[in-house]
Amino acid sequence: MSNTSATSAPRMPAPAPVWNGRDLLQAFAAAARWLDVNRDQVNALNVFPVPDGDTGTNMALTMAAALAAAEALDEDDQADAASVASKVAYGALMGARGNSGVILSQIFRGFAHGIDGHAEIDGRDLARALTAAKDMAYKAVMKPVEGTMLTVVRVAAERAEQAARRSPSMAPVFSAALAGAADALARTPEQLDILRQAGVVDAGGQGVVHVLEAMKRFSSGEAMPARSSETDGPIGTHMDFLDQVEELHGDDAYGYCTNFMVFGTDIDVDRCREQIAAMGTSAVIVGDETVLKVHIHVLNPAKVLDYAINLGELDQIKIDNMQTQTRDLAAERAKGEQRAGRDGHAEPSSDLIGRQAVLAVAAGKGLGDALRSMGASRIIAGGQTMNPSIEELLAAVEDAPGQDIIMLPNNPNILLTANQIPELTSKLVGIVPTRSVPQAIAALGAYNAEAELDENVEAMTQALGSVRTVELTSAVRDAEIDGIRVKTGQVIGLLDGRLVAAGDDLVSVCTRTVEAVDVDDHELITLFYGAEIDPDAAEALAKTLRACHPAMTVEVHDGGQPHYDFVIAIE
Repeated sequence: MSNTSATSAPRMPAPAPVWNGRDLLQAFAAAARWLDVNRDQVNALNVFPVPDGDTGTNMALTMAAALAAAEALDEDDQADAASVASKVAYGALMGARGNSGVILSQIFRGFAHGIDGHAEIDGRDLARALTAAKDMAYKAVMKPVEGTMLTVVRVAAERAEQAARRSPSMAPVFSAALAGAADALARTPEQLDILRQAGVVDAGGQGVVHVLEAMKRFSSGEAMPARSSETDGPIGTHMDFLDQVEELHGDDAYGYCTNFMVFGTDIDVDRCREQIAAMGTSAVIVGDETVLKVHIHVLNPAKVLDYAINLGELDQIKIDNMQTQTRDLAAERAKGEQRAGRDGHAEPSSDLIGRQAVLAVAAGKGLGDALRSMGASRIIAGGQTMNPSIEELLAAVEDAPGQDIIMLPNNPNILLTANQIPELTSKLVGIVPTRSVPQAIAALGAYNAEAELDENVEAMTQALGSVRTVELTSAVRDAEIDGIRVKTGQVIGLLDGRLVAAGDDLVSVCTRTVEAVDVDDHELITLFYGAEIDPDAAEALAKTLRACHPAMTVEVHDGGQPHYDFVIAIE
């Protein structure tokens, strides 16, 4: 439930019972700001007491992207409620991060469908839009689970429908929707036992409540509380993820990486996409008749900018010289071609890379190196606390050589984001549902550069069962899950994402977690130690594991990953 009191805030002039686009845009702006203010509070609702709860961050950044798209509309279009909602949906889709961000984008997509064609909306339109939002959100999830943000938006829509039959005004319908969402959120621990054990409500559901709370306050003329001191700064600047993306352009030596936006009217998106794409390579061109966002590699940026200036006003122009980047990458690649990967797996030959590429998400240079040594073509920087957006994954796909792309998300919170990519690109993209880097390593062991994409996806997916993933980190709060009591600061051991051990001694927790695996069915333990771990400590842990399991080979590598002291593959 929300951590604020609506009665303590000063009142503002209430918007009209019927909203135009500007009213709706201001309500979305309030929601984006309030979600950002409460980002850390939502993050803290992570079920497991690990230092990577990122639901609040993902939802806040998704919301910020949605708002930015709507604010880019010209003044006339901002007066149209349907146009504003459509832009919010578009921005949310492209900016969606993590499972919660993708579901939030689908909520906005359904909302936009619900008021399509309406320049102004009242409470009845709002109720219809929330019902459409609920329907779209449920469709986005393969197996919907109650006790999640889906339940929260469903009950909000049901209450809104009931209120709209009593009054057509916006404020009472928003009040009913918020009350329903808050009630549903409070009951989420009754529906999901894991939430009850952890003593938290659903984090995504809490994010939905914050969105509705801000919009309800706006509808009734209540000012939002001041931004907390912990979240000072503009919305969306807490994680400039694009600055962290590693090797986005990989081996492409094609001139200049050119990025810009065009704001115009009656833009023929399909025609512009075709003509701009013909000017270079790695083109990603998205938008509609009023705005285009362009990413392309060209030898002469002036040519594409000269074409674009005739479409409308240009903004956010960014041009990078890729030749200098490529020289450095070529030197690294030359070194890599001299060494074979683990178990004799060499880097694929250039002719095979040209036909098919494997993209893998990872945080930590060492983990990225391990994936490259096994055959990954590109590494997309990301993982715990830094989930890449749909737009960033799409850009990586378009940048990759060849038309057949295999993507390894390597995190359960990136799976849903990755699954949106095949429908957004003309390339053929297969998703191998890896939930960890060890699973990606196992999948790459089954990769055959000469096989067809669907054959590789099937073989790589089947290989996931050959590895177990152990993760060691420190608890960020007290908890009791599956009978295991955890105190803040203790070491905790996760086996395939399930908490199995906790204690004050890392070596003891590690050995107990590894012992939860039937090691007789495995041959190799590979330790990837994190950025804060001393190499000598990693070797000492490996020595202990060798003594406990003398029949197994134990290897140690510098993973460089944040947050997790060790990521361990048991194969």
